[in-house]
Amino acid sequence: MSPARAPVLAALLMLGSVAVVAVQNALIRVVADEGIHAFQIVLYRNIFGLLSVAAIVLWTERGIPRTRLLGMIGLACILHVGSMLAGFLGVALLPLNESTALGFAGPLFATMGAALFLGETVRARRWTAIGAGFVGVLIILRPGYVPIELGAAMTLASALLGAASTLMFKHFTGSERGATLILYQTVFSVLMSVPPAVVVWETPDTTQVAMMAVIGVLGTVSWMLFLRAFALGDASAVFPYEFARLPFVALLAYLVFGEVPDQWVWLGATVIFGSNLYIVHREAIVAREIGRTASAR
Repeated sequence: MSPARAPVLAALLMLGSVAVVAVQNALIRVVADEGIHAFQIVLYRNIFGLLSVAAIVLWTERGIPRTRLLGMIGLACILHVGSMLAGFLGVALLPLNESTALGFAGPLFATMGAALFLGETVRARRWTAIGAGFVGVLIILRPGYVPIELGAAMTLASALLGAASTLMFKHFTGSERGATLILYQTVFSVLMSVPPAVVVWETPDTTQVAMMAVIGVLGTVSWMLFLRAFALGDASAVFPYEFARLPFVALLAYLVFGEVPDQWVWLGATVIFGSNLYIVHREAIVAREIGRTASAR
């Protein structure tokens, strides 16, 4: 692919990824509104996600890949499944616009975790951006003026657990291939999501199962589009398109549920995303400086 076309394709893939996530979240809300608990939706999402991931991995790898990090992947998946359970519950309980906006806090938690637990250097300007991002969270929640709902707490818990899981999997990428990690992640996710689903079990009808199958496939598709977008373009160029998720969700929330986001959701989401964008921008600058230093030697 020519250098001129790669950034355009990366942008289109990222927009496709966030659009797919918006549709996925709308379907989660539809199924939840029909009486299926979020924990059950997580199980079905993981089952059908595993089927799609396994088909792709078996086709590309010509067999089942092996790993020496089985126990560590399992530990990371505890965080991953916890993030899914909390996140799906947040989608079921909150207006879609609000759960989406609060979900942008995930990269803030990841940046903090990288500094505190992985020893990555995060300087004053990025800490300031992290602080600004959490001001955006407070703008959306408005504690003291509006009671903090369970859905909001679950969405933030999902962002925190998801960030921790992401950092662990990022650490594994140095010794394992991406296809191996994704396959074992989905296997563990299915196994770990069974007990919570059993506790709240309600037998779904055929239509509900079909919708949850679509949710599972969409989850895999969005992740593949996301990974491919970042493979083709720099993070600083691709990441801004993540903010398109909120307009996509706002449109679906209005058309399907009649929800209209208030000005606080838009303002808070803009602050959170702006801080994330600055962090990505600073990381790109640091990476270029390190590259120039290495080439000079």
